[in-house]
Amino acid sequence: MRVLSNDDVRRVLGMRETMAALRVAYDELRTGEATYGPRIDYYLPTGRTGDYYQWGSMTGASRHFGVVAVRMKSDIASWPEGRTQEKYCLRPGLYCGLIMVFEAASGLPLAMIQDGYLQHMRVGGAAGIGTGALAREGPQEVGMLGSGGMARTFLEAFALVRPLTGVRVYSPDRGHREAYAAEMSAALEVPVRAAGSAEEAVSGAGIVASATDSMSPTFDPEWLAPGAHVVCVTRRELGSALLARADRIIQLGVHTVPYGTPVPMMEWKAGGIAAYVAGRPEERAAIPVSKGTQTGRYPTLAEVETGQAAGRSSADEVTLFVATGTQGLQFAAVGGAAARLAAGQDLGRHIPDDWLLEDIRD
Repeated sequence: MRVLSNDDVRRVLGMRETMAALRVAYDELRTGEATYGPRIDYYLPTGRTGDYYQWGSMTGASRHFGVVAVRMKSDIASWPEGRTQEKYCLRPGLYCGLIMVFEAASGLPLAMIQDGYLQHMRVGGAAGIGTGALAREGPQEVGMLGSGGMARTFLEAFALVRPLTGVRVYSPDRGHREAYAAEMSAALEVPVRAAGSAEEAVSGAGIVASATDSMSPTFDPEWLAPGAHVVCVTRRELGSALLARADRIIQLGVHTVPYGTPVPMMEWKAGGIAAYVAGRPEERAAIPVSKGTQTGRYPTLAEVETGQAAGRSSADEVTLFVATGTQGLQFAAVGGAAARLAAGQDLGRHIPDDWLLEDIRD
C-alpha cells in the first residue's frame, strides 16, 4: 500500500487534473458505472464542556479508476458562540483526515492518502463544474467571501470554466484578504483586490462564492445582481433569504441520509448531516442542530445534464449551486487519480501487503 502525503499529491494533481477526474466520475454516475454512499457522522463526548468528538466517513466507487475509496475524518469539534465551526486533532493546528483507496481487481488496499490537499481540490473542482453548467456565458467578475484554502481552489476552478475579468475578496481579517489578493493575482494573472466589506465584494459580481467556516449566511441576497451565479462551500452558509432570491437551485447530489428518513437513533446535526450521537442530554446540547435551510432537496447537476431538470434559462436568472453531495464519489475519483499518478512517479512510502492481509476469513 502506497502512503501519500499532501505534498506527494500536490506534485501530481492540479486543478485541471482534479476537474478531469471528477468529470469522468460524474459521467460514470450517469451510466451506472460509479456509485457512492451518503456521509454519516458519529459524535462522542470528550468529557470537556464546549466540544465534542466528531468522526465522519463517506464512500464511493469508480469503475474507470478501478477503486473504492473511503474518506474518514477525526475531529475535536466546537462551535464558539454558534458562529463558526472549529476543529482539530490532538491539538489546534493539527488535523486527521485519511482517504483509503482499495483496488477493485484484487481487493488490496492500494493507497492511504492525507486528505487535506485533495479535500480542497475536490470541493473547488466540483464548484467549478457546477459554475460551468450554471453561470452566464462569457467573462465574469467574481465576488469571493473567504480567504482560506477553499477560496483558493474555488477561484482556480472558476478560472478554468469562465474568463475572469477581476475578483473582489472579503474576509474579516484584513491581512488574510490582502494576502489572498496578492497570491491569487499572481497565480492566475487576474486582478484580485481586497474589498472592505462583504457587500462590496458581492455587489455586481457575476459569480459569488462563499467559502467560509461560518455557521450562518455570509451576505445579504439583496446585494446580488440580476444573473448572478452563487455557490457555497457548506449548507451552513445557506439562508432562507438566499433560497427565496434564487430563481434556480441545483444541488451537486445527495450529501447525506435525507432529513427525516426513519432510521433508528439517527439525528441531523450541524449542516444537516445525518449523525449518531452518544452523550447525555446536557452534553448533546453543545452540538448545533440542523436548520430547515440545510436540509432541502433540489434537482441534481446530473439531472440538469441529462435534461431531466432545467438549468439556467435566461441571462437574468439568479442561480444557486448547492455544492454538497457525492463526496464519496469525489474521493474515489481524485484519490484514484492521485494514486495512479503517484505510482507513475513512485512517490510516497510503502506498507508491506503482509502487514494488511490475514489468513483468518473475515
